[in-house]
Amino acid sequence: MGFLARASALFVGASRFQSYHEALLVEDEREAALRNAQREIRQTLRDAARKIPLESRFWRGRLMAVAASQRPSIMPKFKVQGSVDYDLLVMPWHLPPQQIDLDDGVYFNVEYLDSGEPALVAGALYQFIEEALEPLCKVRGWHMPEKDCCVRVQTAIDAHIDLPIYSAPRRVTESIALQARDAVLAKRTGEHYERLPSDKIMLAYRDGTWTQSDPLRMKDWVEACVTRYGQDFRRVCRYLKGWRDQRWPKPCLTSITLMVAVEKALGMLNGGHRALPDDHLLYEVAQRLPGILRGELLNPVFPGQRVILNDCSPENRDAVIDGAEVLAADLHAALKGTYDATLVVESLQRALGTRIPYRPDAVEMLPTIAATVAAERPTKVASPAVSASTSG
Repeated sequence: MGFLARASALFVGASRFQSYHEALLVEDEREAALRNAQREIRQTLRDAARKIPLESRFWRGRLMAVAASQRPSIMPKFKVQGSVDYDLLVMPWHLPPQQIDLDDGVYFNVEYLDSGEPALVAGALYQFIEEALEPLCKVRGWHMPEKDCCVRVQTAIDAHIDLPIYSAPRRVTESIALQARDAVLAKRTGEHYERLPSDKIMLAYRDGTWTQSDPLRMKDWVEACVTRYGQDFRRVCRYLKGWRDQRWPKPCLTSITLMVAVEKALGMLNGGHRALPDDHLLYEVAQRLPGILRGELLNPVFPGQRVILNDCSPENRDAVIDGAEVLAADLHAALKGTYDATLVVESLQRALGTRIPYRPDAVEMLPTIAATVAAERPTKVASPAVSASTSG
């Protein structure tokens, strides 16, 4: 049986009322507040960085023992990453405990030891950032809860900025200004920046260890998905992040896991997504989601390695799959299970929450013989054989 209803006006493009997609976007005032805090944090760290060459606690190897005048100057560079950089940020539903999150990578230009590790002490860089920001936090009423792999600045009860700390060779940080003029400005000015060599970018942990980590790999993967599937990829990711956030106040289903699942589901449609309105597209993805989540989802930026994204406890994994099955059933009830526009909207709100506008008048009932017979039962979609993800 085909679709009985088209409710795409509730999802995107409505001019008479706020659509679901519009409701998922972060409000301008909230984003502006985060951006203002980001600017203050960046400037504070730039001003404080002059102390790093002066103190031996920040240094390892031969640079620990030499005079301060013989140490290189250090100037942190910054690069937004995560959902903001991917253009996939959504407004959380449960505020708090959920929070708006801005990830701002802090890169230090350093020399490398013979061991291949940076000459800067990872744990001491956490101390540097927290010491530098403490006066600003007191003035602004912010605080810094301790995290293992970043410095978190809690700017409001429902918002924070994470500052993961990276090392990069001096020639790289000099060339990128860390691409920190952002992609928009780079496109406008025609400037291009050297790509960071992945094996030289290292993430600092609070316990003092360094680990190879290139955050731009995930950005490349997202852009490859958008190239292949168009903006459908981003919108479906936002829809499902909105579903996750309204269903679980503290979800164990990560954004990266959802993104990889969406890429797999769109791939199963073999290009058919291009002809579908957003409500029907979300339906098709949702019908495949439980089967995809039952399999192993591998991190796409580690090809050839088994970095499992959905390797959570059996209880949490079952809860996620159950939630996906409920979503699929509710969307089926909405779009293939009734010829009543009011019931369509009620089923969509049951699936996705009240950010779906209650506008039965915007639902189009499709002329079909199927409308005169009993509603079809949800179709079971077989679990796919899930293999390692690759970019694009």
